[in-house]
Amino acid sequence: MSLRSHLLLLTLVALLPLAVFGAGATLWAADRERAAFEEGARQRTLALLTAVDTELNGHVETLRALASSYGLQTGNLASFHRQALRLLATQDNWRSIVLALPSGQRVLDTSLPFGSPLSVMDRTGFDETLARNEPTIGNLSPQESEYRFSVLLPVQSGDVAYVLMVIVDPTTLLRLLTAQRLPGDWVGTVLDANSRVVARTFNPEATLGKPASRSLQDVLATSAEGWFRGSTIEGADVYASFHQSPTTGWTVAVGIPAAVVEAIRSDVIRLLAIGLAFATGLALLLAALYSRRISRPIKALARSAKAIGWGAPVCPPTDAPVREVRDVSRALLASAQGFNEREEKLRAADQAKDEFLAMLGHELRNPLGALSSATQVLNVAGYGDKDAKDAISILSRQVERMARLVDDLLDVGGVISGKVRLQPAPLDFQRVVTQVAQNLRRASVLKGREVTVEAEPVWIDGDETRVEQIVFNVLENAGKYTPVGGKISIRLYRQAGKAVLEVTDTGIGMSPELLPRVFDLFAQGQRSIDRNASGLGIGLTLVKRLTELHGGTVTAVSEGLDRGSHFTLTLPAIEMPDHALRQRRGPLHIRELRKVLLIEDNEDARHSMMTVLRHYGYRAFEAADGFEGLATADELQPDAAIIDIGLPQYDGYEVAKRLRAGPGRGSEMLLIALTGYGGLEARQKAKDAGFDEYLVKPVSPRELAELIELRLDAR
Repeated sequence: MSLRSHLLLLTLVALLPLAVFGAGATLWAADRERAAFEEGARQRTLALLTAVDTELNGHVETLRALASSYGLQTGNLASFHRQALRLLATQDNWRSIVLALPSGQRVLDTSLPFGSPLSVMDRTGFDETLARNEPTIGNLSPQESEYRFSVLLPVQSGDVAYVLMVIVDPTTLLRLLTAQRLPGDWVGTVLDANSRVVARTFNPEATLGKPASRSLQDVLATSAEGWFRGSTIEGADVYASFHQSPTTGWTVAVGIPAAVVEAIRSDVIRLLAIGLAFATGLALLLAALYSRRISRPIKALARSAKAIGWGAPVCPPTDAPVREVRDVSRALLASAQGFNEREEKLRAADQAKDEFLAMLGHELRNPLGALSSATQVLNVAGYGDKDAKDAISILSRQVERMARLVDDLLDVGGVISGKVRLQPAPLDFQRVVTQVAQNLRRASVLKGREVTVEAEPVWIDGDETRVEQIVFNVLENAGKYTPVGGKISIRLYRQAGKAVLEVTDTGIGMSPELLPRVFDLFAQGQRSIDRNASGLGIGLTLVKRLTELHGGTVTAVSEGLDRGSHFTLTLPAIEMPDHALRQRRGPLHIRELRKVLLIEDNEDARHSMMTVLRHYGYRAFEAADGFEGLATADELQPDAAIIDIGLPQYDGYEVAKRLRAGPGRGSEMLLIALTGYGGLEARQKAKDAGFDEYLVKPVSPRELAELIELRLDAR
């Protein structure tokens, strides 16, 4: 027979097991697709349950905060009634707040004026709440011709035990379900512990308070979660996923039309059948077209493809008579090369990751060790002892070192991704260079090195914080790689409209291999085991990127190892502005007793900051959360408020918004945000909330006091 006949016969014989395998694979794939759909529905149901539990727990936590209020704890129920009314006004779905004795006798109800005669309530939920001494989520019940559910919290006020209860409108859960944006033909349902509908995406008003479908009730009687086929309340045929909360006993169920689920299997079978038929026809056509001349190159190509998968050397045919075969050969060679390069990059990236993590661990452990030692010295040393003063100095240096390390880690990502935005202004470059050099001398970075500074007056248009960061990293780099006894020369001058900063050292220098990539991320010279030249390898990367953002350039030169290094940085120079004369800072004087409110939930941080504020002469007041802070600000009307962003109750943004919108002096009060988040989005959010200033922790106490005085004097 001819080659064509052989190829056709061979193709048919080969396709027979392929067809059998394809049929089995089709059924397997269909089952897998359906199982994946089922798992997706389960996960979505679990996510819905988590959202419902979070909503219910939010009511509990708000009740806890109310229960700890001053009025209830002191037994002043009139005051507590007013506090409850204020809280009720902030909760959209709360209808009333009730305080009752374990007997069910109401002693307070926000739906009635304080002191009104109150009746005994239904004890439903009271016994369970008191017996477990835990919050309880009540079931749905009709109240005043509408359905409500309650949240109960046991409270102990002195010798008196109460049950604090809030009546909640279930529409809050309907909005929660609607926000999940389930497909239009899906039915999402929230059931209480009695399997009654609290919220439902389909026909919500008519089904509110109705029992769940019989099929769902049956499976809930035997399991807390699962997937089953049943029917909806309306009788529609569905597959449903359900999860019951172990804490509240409430259930979330999602029903999916049975036709939708079963169509998955048929669609997969149909698509795979079409694909198999197409592949069969194509294979027969190719078998009819190709001849014996190309069989050997094709086999060679197959061997090459397998070799790529195993990482073995690839030798595809290069003299095949068919152009397409030659193209595939070249593609396989390119794929093999790309595969090898990718593997090499992955190995290099993995090694760089390990080295970076090791460096990061070292850089963090060093200051942590110093901080720990200094803390122990303070625990045993007497006040005013030299050891205590030295320990305080160590704490200050190491905290500053860790803060700069964290700043560099955060900044490098923003700089590389282009998210850093400069805030340029006329800047005395001479002052920046001299101050950074002095600070590094005090911080021991340049200790033991002979440092000379020649700085001419030069002004630039730059972001002061970023320019200080540039100069700090260049000088710190020179200090790290210059041994004790070496020399560092710092020279600043103006030339051809440019501010030129030259930093020359007699340190370890750079090898020819390192020099071209000295500004690359994580690039470092060879380090000895003592790691005197420590760091993460990101300082010079920041120098280059920040310099370029300012329209400048930076270059590095070295004659080789142990021959020192020379860095040259240029920035566009400007003329000295008319208002450039600045006075040196003197002692800080608070001209009058300003009232300052500090709202901070961290007890240690709050105590330290209060001590500092009072030391500088402020009348300082404190609050531990947003709710208390608003009340204190309303009572005291302070001149300034320092507000932490991450507060319980109301976060710092919400506190600022309420102060700006409320009565009294809130609209004129100086508001300073204090946070650990330094991103641009967080700063803009603080500005939109009404903050005047935004400070990132840690904050210098003196700078904070100067900022308060400067802003208050300007008002």
